[in-house]
Amino acid sequence: MAGPASKASVRGDLLIFGGAAFLVIVGLGWWLSRGDRAPITSKGRSIRGDLRSMLVGDKACAECHPGEAALHARSGHARTFKLAEESRLASDLDGQSFPDPELPEVTWDYALRDGRLQVERREGETTETFTLEYALGSGGHATTFVSLVKGEEGAPLTGFEHHLTHFAHRDPPMGITPGQDRPAPLPGTVAQGRHLRAADVLVCFGCHTTLTSNEGKARIVPDQVLPNISCESCHAPGREHIDAIRSGARKRASAIDFGPGREKADTELRFCGQCHRHPEMAPPGSIRPDNREITRFQPVGLMQARCYKEAPGNLKCSKCHDPHAKASEDTKSYERICVSCHSGAGKTSCQVSPREACVSCHMPKADAGQGVLFTDHWIRRRKPIE
Repeated sequence: MAGPASKASVRGDLLIFGGAAFLVIVGLGWWLSRGDRAPITSKGRSIRGDLRSMLVGDKACAECHPGEAALHARSGHARTFKLAEESRLASDLDGQSFPDPELPEVTWDYALRDGRLQVERREGETTETFTLEYALGSGGHATTFVSLVKGEEGAPLTGFEHHLTHFAHRDPPMGITPGQDRPAPLPGTVAQGRHLRAADVLVCFGCHTTLTSNEGKARIVPDQVLPNISCESCHAPGREHIDAIRSGARKRASAIDFGPGREKADTELRFCGQCHRHPEMAPPGSIRPDNREITRFQPVGLMQARCYKEAPGNLKCSKCHDPHAKASEDTKSYERICVSCHSGAGKTSCQVSPREACVSCHMPKADAGQGVLFTDHWIRRRKPIE
């Protein structure tokens, strides 16, 4: 696809990601400034060769870990990447028409045709048709449509990001994809969406899938993509581990990567930060209290907090969150953790409310942009969103 054209179908290999919460809508400067995601590892060593043959799948993991598997199946990580026509949005958008939020004379009409989700951009007498084949985002906050674009034989795949994103808690739900809004859209933005470099697409795919090819995440092979964030995305390929278990050689089974309680805080935050962002990925001068984008990037905010800095090694993601489960909305459970650290002899206790309301005062929800609210992990006194 050279670019959008009137009355032309924009196809190529289109992929729609459905990933971990709104976190990776392609195009934000933070995302593009980061380096390549680390390869899947096992026992600290990089794995080469045919990785798919070394994977066992979530069902195999569930044989011994049914609780963790059940929690994961209901989490955003388990639905980060889908074919557009197989997503819930396909039927929701079918037959719907939306005005462009920035250009009232432009409308976007969605329809399921011959099993494919399509959108028509209408402006006066000009109509352009785009086929949406895959979707990015778990849908909890938002879902963005992205296409892969084939170039010359053997060249890395580039991409095209659709101009409108579906926001789960807005009415109307279709809004400008972050990074494409005026007055300062990101480079590559045109009226129909945004052209993505090969490196940008690889980063997005890397954080919304388990594999982008049988060899790992160094390149994208569309028919080899293994969607969603599976058990083995974090715990490494399980073939050696599960073969030993099934054969009765439990003592010889290799330990899985990132087992419970084994990782230091800085190691865990660096690992989670590969996709949820880490301060090392931040452009110079961007880590500021007034930069609302930081609200989306939980490790970045957390590592600025006094709670993190003054208690080295104590505060990490899994201190408050079960990494297998959807993030809890039970603020009382989080506040019990706050009180467990901020009570007792020699410990600083809040003079305003020492036993409750920790979250609403020090970790309120804040607008990260486009009206999408995230909990601010830069633990501090901040007025909540009205």
